[in-house]
Amino acid sequence: MTATTADYAWFGDYRRGSLYEMYCMTLVQGLAPAEFLARLGADPQGEFAGFDAFAERDVELQDSQEPGCYGDCMSVGATSVPGHGGPWTLAVEFDGSIGTDDRLMTVVSAGTRIVSHFRNINALRLFRWWEDGVLRTAFESPLHRSGSTPDELTEVMARVGFDLVDGGSDVAMSLALAEELTGVRVTADVLDNALYTTGIVELPSEEWTGVVIDITDAHGERFYREFTREQIEQGMEQRRTPRA
Repeated sequence: MTATTADYAWFGDYRRGSLYEMYCMTLVQGLAPAEFLARLGADPQGEFAGFDAFAERDVELQDSQEPGCYGDCMSVGATSVPGHGGPWTLAVEFDGSIGTDDRLMTVVSAGTRIVSHFRNINALRLFRWWEDGVLRTAFESPLHRSGSTPDELTEVMARVGFDLVDGGSDVAMSLALAEELTGVRVTADVLDNALYTTGIVELPSEEWTGVVIDITDAHGERFYREFTREQIEQGMEQRRTPRA
């Protein structure tokens, strides 16, 4: 039975939309919650029964971070759920991005499948599918897909509601697509009553080499332009140099 956006209409209003506004959900095949967190190198923070206890602990952990660490150290709560082929781990983050970080998930997905989706407060939405260390499909807009098999999911994407002509999408479509790839049906009851194994994960530091800028022109056409670090630094130097 195909998952649909109607199956996830509840998510927008869940806890008054607090999770919808900024979240990351990651589904990991065959790894127990503690094993998934261990692969991330997480600092264990204990187990919490139910969404309320997990959310309260998450706030405490974020408030206790040292100055300058916010955004680099993120809290993750993981629980076991049934899916295709047996148990999966569902990992939940509030305003986090661990599950969509290519540097981490490329390593963590070794020998297994990981499907993750994300939305931030600026309504940026990301979807990622890894298979045994390989990023198979990744996209923000469904029109701009990347990965080793960027077109493999187009049929199922269209079936669950993604607009592959004009680029329309929403969070409910990401949840439905994730279910199609994993067999995991996320419900309010699952989130409310889960036992969350928690940990703090530090994002790996890395020298940046470039940026990709998302541009929408005056005609509404959207495109991307990549700038290397060298190009940006040269431009900054030119601006600092007084004109003759």
